[in-house]
Formats: sequence, structure tokens, C-alpha cells
Amino acid sequence: MRCPSCGSSRVVEDSVRGERICTSCGLVLMEHLVHPSLPYSEEEPTGFSGLDESLHDLGLGTTFRVSRDLPPDQRARLRRMRFLQERSRAVRWHEKSLREALIQVEKICEDLSLPQEIRREISHLYRRCRKEGLTRGQKSCLVSASLVFAVCRLRGLPRTEREVVKVLVEREGMAEREALRGLRRVTKMILRRMNLKLPPSSPALYVDRFASQLNLPTEVVRRAHELCAGREGEGKPAHLVAAALLYNAARERGVKLPLRRVAKEIGVGVSSLCRFSLREREPRKPRE
Repeated sequence: MRCPSCGSSRVVEDSVRGERICTSCGLVLMEHLVHPSLPYSEEEPTGFSGLDESLHDLGLGTTFRVSRDLPPDQRARLRRMRFLQERSRAVRWHEKSLREALIQVEKICEDLSLPQEIRREISHLYRRCRKEGLTRGQKSCLVSASLVFAVCRLRGLPRTEREVVKVLVEREGMAEREALRGLRRVTKMILRRMNLKLPPSSPALYVDRFASQLNLPTEVVRRAHELCAGREGEGKPAHLVAAALLYNAARERGVKLPLRRVAKEIGVGVSSLCRFSLREREPRKPRE
């Protein structure tokens, strides 16, 4: 199966949530799939319910539109009623803070082009963190960004720390160094307190995405995937390894690809990328 949006074949099936997701662009291809190995039950599921946890009132609030066909005085009256009704949906301080935090989650997901289901899962984890008191004394933007990064790693979506930090810098006006340190600190705290373990990221998850950014031909992408075989769990930065393998694959196929262009498009240092590309070109020693 190929993604109709980006044309990538990196489509994974999540049997827990019943979805098929493209790991290159994050598009949900299919949802509400019934896994044949799971027993069918008419009981209410214990996980996610039909309520929308990405909204502070779980989607139970009422919203209405003001038609332009009405007279001006009626439209002004209805707009005033709508304004008061939206304010009444969050009266207490904890409801207002939860609404602001979920709005931040929505904005971060929009900037990173994440699907709606990932946003709902992040909102669910934020409610858990709030219930266990993990958000006290922490900036809500850092907690939201940490949960976004953690869920992307858990679901196999290629999003790097630098991309999340870039959103924090643009949205919140934070310094890049401060945002990076805060993101790592809060992510480590949340993972420890919630007993979550992030799986090692694979370079193959980043190859298709970086190749589309660099407009590389198909034979280079295919060769890069061949070089990625057996690269999981090596302890190296997956995005750097993927960029280095794409550069080496382009050299092997005779495609002109400047090193500085790769570093600029992906957002890594030229010296780091050069060092990794040279290291990957060296013959690998067989494991004993």
C-alpha cells in the first residue's frame, strides 16, 4: 500500500487503534479497522471512548453559527450570545487552564502536520499528567511539546527534537537553547513518572521524508533503504544517520547533492553530517 499524499510505501498498521498510518507524512489512511485476531465484544471499550478528549469539555458543549441572512440587529445579538456561551463553557480556573493547554497541543500538532488521532492521544496523556500532578510548576507549552515528541516516538512518526524546538521558538518566543533544555528535562520527568519507555528510533523512518524534502530520485531512496537495513538500536541519532545514508546513496548513484544543502534542509550541522557520512562509508566490522 502506498500513501496517496506523499507516495511513500512506509505504511504501518496499528492493531491497537485499528488504523493504517503513513510514517512519512503522518496521514491516517484507514481507521476503525477490525483486527481478525481480536475477539469481538459488544461491551463498552475500556480505552478511548467516543468523547473528544482534545476539547476541554470532551465535545459536549454546544456551538452554533450566525447566519448572514439575518438582519444586522439579530446578527449582533446572536454574536453576543455566542460570545457569552463560549465563555460559560470554561468558568473555573482549572477549566480555563486546561482549555489553553489543549489549544497549545492543537497548534503544535498543526505545525508538525500530525493527524487528528495523534492529537487526541496527546490530549489524553495530558489529562493523565494533570491528574497525577505532573504539570504543577511546569510551563504548559513544555509539557505539551514533550508529550507531542513522546507520542511521535511511540507511534513511529518521524519528528525530531529540533522540529519541536522550532515550534516552541516560533510560538512561545523562547530561546532555542532554553527550549531544547526544557524539552529534554520535562520529557525525561514525564517518562519516568508515567513509566513510559521510548523505543529506539529507526533511520528508515526518516529516509522517505528527507528524500521528499531534497527531491531525490527513486533509485537513491531505494539505495538508502538498503543501507538502512539492520541500523535499528545502534544508539546513534536516527535523523543524522538517515541524512548521512541519503548523502552516501546519492554519491553512489552519481546524483549531485551538496553536503551543505542536506544540512540546511534537514537542520543539522555540516560538520556532524560530514563526520557521520564518512563513518558510514567505512566498512562495517561483523559482530561477534
